[in-house]
Amino acid sequence: MPLSAQVGPIQPVLVLHDGKLETTHDRPSFDDDFSIPVDVYVAADGSVSNVVVSGSSGNINADAVAADYMRGRKFLPALDERGQAVEGMAKVNVNMFKRGTKKVVRVTLKPPPVNVETERLRRMMCADFVWEVTRMREQAGVEDASVEVMPYMSAHMYTLGKEMANDVEVKFWDTWPKTLQKVIERCEKAPEKMYFTEVLVPALDGTMPTRDTATAATK
Repeated sequence: MPLSAQVGPIQPVLVLHDGKLETTHDRPSFDDDFSIPVDVYVAADGSVSNVVVSGSSGNINADAVAADYMRGRKFLPALDERGQAVEGMAKVNVNMFKRGTKKVVRVTLKPPPVNVETERLRRMMCADFVWEVTRMREQAGVEDASVEVMPYMSAHMYTLGKEMANDVEVKFWDTWPKTLQKVIERCEKAPEKMYFTEVLVPALDGTMPTRDTATAATK
């Protein structure tokens, strides 16, 4: 499908193990849990060229484990304004903790500057949106695109424009994964439409729970 609008810039996208954000991890035992900020430099072929701990946890061993973990990960490369693969950098948090008796790690990517991503999303057409979600799913192994940077940021943009009560917003995020799938299906049928204003906003307006229904659902 030809792209109708500017695709990039897109930051590197983490390739997931078996579609899971959280994976078991063979590492030394630590007394505490850690969330360690790391800058990951990604080459144009998606390989990791360098890793720098940007904020020490205070435990040099935990810092070293976090950096070493990211050196072994794979990414989809960053894309420039023309959709060409380029070198890029992803800011991530490496979260290391225990889930029961298992040692696990969960990597969360920080989004690009809000103004940059907001401008990009407002230029994005449905053809671009579907292409990007398909790239996440087929090349990065993403099963739930609702938590990925681009889809999540578009939903966040929507909530910023609404004065939602807390219970309504909780319900909104609970239903967001299913709503996103409806948005994807609508965009697949109308690739020439503007993703945010012509498809996402009307779809969310039609499914956003009212305060009364959200309150009733929590009882």
